Amino acid sequence: MIYAFSRDGIACIAAIMTTRPLLAFDIDGTLAPIVDDPGGARLPADIQQCLATLARRYDVAIVTGRAVEDARRMFAFEPRYLVGNHGAEGIPRWAERSQAYVRTVHGWREALETCEALDATGVTIEDKRYSLSLHYRRAPDRGAAHRAIRACVERLEPAATIIDGKAVVNLLPPGAPDKGDAVRALIDETQRPTAFYVGDDDTDEAVFGLHLPSVVTVRVEPSDDSQATLFLRDQREVLTLLQHIARL
Repeated sequence: MIYAFSRDGIACIAAIMTTRPLLAFDIDGTLAPIVDDPGGARLPADIQQCLATLARRYDVAIVTGRAVEDARRMFAFEPRYLVGNHGAEGIPRWAERSQAYVRTVHGWREALETCEALDATGVTIEDKRYSLSLHYRRAPDRGAAHRAIRACVERLEPAATIIDGKAVVNLLPPGAPDKGDAVRALIDETQRPTAFYVGDDDTDEAVFGLHLPSVVTVRVEPSDDSQATLFLRDQREVLTLLQHIARL
């Protein structure tokens, strides 16, 4: 990965922006700082304002693990595309098949609520209709909580697609799209030849790993095994990146 504000990184950003790409962003850990209570997360006002400015000039997409309605409340403007549940919600042509995911997720939740290993671990289950997230940021012993989650998840039928995040385990129904699939679909939808994507954790590696020459990706916080093109040192640099793009 190349530091986004190095000479090479700035040149890479300048080159992609000349093509008027689709601009796509994750929310938690990217546009919004991660907080203990996901329901309390907020976009800082300056990021909100800068995004709204960019949305008047470019196609802006939000691609998040949150449910669409949960994500929508966080924005003071309407992004052109709002894709939730890691891609299972918000892509129009996938609406019909997404209904099958609802039944699967409902069954999983009932099973997890009766799983004794989760009792007293501090794990909270977030039902996002098309996927589940098991949060353990507030757990007294995160290691024990994560092991309990894994033990319970292994018993689920049908088997879940598991994506670890920052103090959260995301469960996607088998065959459900991921963020990489969603970004590909948005590129087709917009007929934009290029895209610029910013994310921060393992759920975003599905986009980072596309390895399409037409897609430039940025990871917030470097990781040795990330496949992103560029990196930012921390979430605070996201505003600097947005302001840089707006000036271009």
